[in-house]
Amino acid sequence: MQRAYTTWRRTVTVALGVLLVLGALGAAAPAYAQSDEAGTLVVSARAEIKAEPDMAVFTVGVETRGETVEEARAANAEAMQAIHARLLALGADERDLKTRNLRINAEWHYNPNDGTRTLIGYVVSHSLEVTVRDLAVLGPWIDAAVKAGANQLSGPVFGLSNSEELEMMALTEAVRKARAKADTIARAAGVFPRRVVSIHESVSTPVGGALQARAAFDAVAEVASTPVAPGEVSVTATVTITFEI
Repeated sequence: MQRAYTTWRRTVTVALGVLLVLGALGAAAPAYAQSDEAGTLVVSARAEIKAEPDMAVFTVGVETRGETVEEARAANAEAMQAIHARLLALGADERDLKTRNLRINAEWHYNPNDGTRTLIGYVVSHSLEVTVRDLAVLGPWIDAAVKAGANQLSGPVFGLSNSEELEMMALTEAVRKARAKADTIARAAGVFPRRVVSIHESVSTPVGGALQARAAFDAVAEVASTPVAPGEVSVTATVTITFEI
C-alpha cells in the first residue's frame, strides 16, 4: 500500500512539472513573437547650402538666311569664326568653347488660298557654348560675342567649379536633421530608435539664374557693358533614413 501511494505521488509530481513548463512556455510565447517583429520609423530631411558661384556658362549663336544652303552656310561660318576668334583674343581657352548646335532648315512660304508652299531659301543656325571661369570677364565676353556677330544669346548659367565640399556639408546637415526628427517622433511615441536599417540620399546642385535671351542686338555696340549679377547657387541634399524601433 505504501509503494502504491509513493508511485501515485511521483506521477502527480511529474504531471504538475510538465504543466508548469508548458504554462511557462505559453506565457513566454507572445513576448517572444513581439520582440521578433521589430517596427520601423522612416524619416526624411533636406538641407541646403548656399555659396557664391565661381563660374558661368552662356551660349551665343548666329542665325543666317540665304537663297541657297551654301549662301546661308557661308554667312553663318564667317560670323561664327569672328565670334570664336574674338573670344580667344580676350583670353578664352579653346577647351571652353564648344559647338552645341548646328542646323540647316529649308524655309517655305505657305499659300493659304490653294494650300501650296514655295521654297524661298534656307536657314542655318549655329550655337557656341562658352564656359567662363572668371566672372569678372563674363559681361565683356558676352558683349564681345554680340559685337562680333552673334544674334542669339542664352544664359549665363552660374555654377561651382568644385561643389564636392559643399555636397558633403549638405549631406551632413541633412542626416543631422533626420536624426533629430527621428528622436522627436520616437520620444513622443514612447519608443527608441535602435539602429539604422537603410539610408537613401540624393544631392543636387541647381544652377543660378539665367539672363534672358535678347531678340534685338542692333544697338548693343553703343550701350554700356552688359551687367551681370551672379547671386548665389544652392547645393541641396535629401536623405531618407529607416530606423528600427
